[in-house]
Amino acid sequence: MDVVKWGAAGVLAVAFVGALLVRDQPAEAIAVLPLPPVCGDAMADHGGSSMQGHIDMMAAGADPGRAALIQTMEPMHSDMMRGMTAEDFQTAFVCSMIPHHQGAVEMAKVAQQYATDPWIKMFAQEIITTQQVEIREMQAWLARLPAK
Repeated sequence: MDVVKWGAAGVLAVAFVGALLVRDQPAEAIAVLPLPPVCGDAMADHGGSSMQGHIDMMAAGADPGRAALIQTMEPMHSDMMRGMTAEDFQTAFVCSMIPHHQGAVEMAKVAQQYATDPWIKMFAQEIITTQQVEIREMQAWLARLPAK
């Protein structure tokens, strides 16, 4: 059993060091990037207005950390639904995955702020780092699409 614990600790340590080495842009810079026009109509209501009231009610009775976590849901949800309106399957998939990953970054930032367990804080940093890389990869894929 000790071998498993040491192995798990080793994997986490390597992941944490890797996250520190590849981190090159703050989460805030990635998370606020808008979806490109190919990802559907930005002005359409993709469910956000109807969902926000429910989210606010859930957050109202929660402790501050959980309330902050709950509030990360709506921007992710409406942008994911917007991505589904892209013209073809592959573009819809990528356009929906970007806000999904941005939501993970926002949730991880909340975890870093409110968590007390060092593993959770480290894991949250790993999520931020890896999701940023994947967001940039998806944005690059979208940028390579032929202009319409």
